[in-house]
Amino acid sequence: MAAKSAVGIPQLLERLERWLLKRRPRYLSGLNPPATAVQLKDLAGKVGQPVPEELQELLRWHNGQAPGFIGAFEQNWLLMSCRNIADAKKSLDADADQTGWRKESIPFLDDDAGDCLYLDTTAREVPVRAFCLGNAEHAVVAPSLAAWLEDFVTHVERDRYVEDPERGTFLRRSS
Repeated sequence: MAAKSAVGIPQLLERLERWLLKRRPRYLSGLNPPATAVQLKDLAGKVGQPVPEELQELLRWHNGQAPGFIGAFEQNWLLMSCRNIADAKKSLDADADQTGWRKESIPFLDDDAGDCLYLDTTAREVPVRAFCLGNAEHAVVAPSLAAWLEDFVTHVERDRYVEDPERGTFLRRSS
């Protein structure tokens, strides 16, 4: 699990943007424009709770991926937009009794197959957890979105990821 981040999300996203411009320009061109204040306010209303500031910062960078764009943000995870988050949360909440989804949670990355990384808003530090259909346990992936992002950006900059253009995945190499 990644340690708590010492770097702010805006700085991490600036670094990632520079790297994407040089190394994954096709992926960068498939990202949506930043979320607006209206979209973020609408998202809070649809998820029924305040959107954590770290997630707002990510959405203000790029409001997810363009619909139909083939390419993963990280591993096989797709970067969700405000609309994707609201729709997924509504669906996940509706099936919570059968799946073990926690209704207080907010997804931000999904794999288009029902699994996602989400923010656990019941915890004070708002950790990132993994939700996989059929698993009762939701492992903590990182202590915060900033920590998760710092780990990701650091490994991207160290060339520890490889893109599979055929499948659209962006996989971390074994160390």
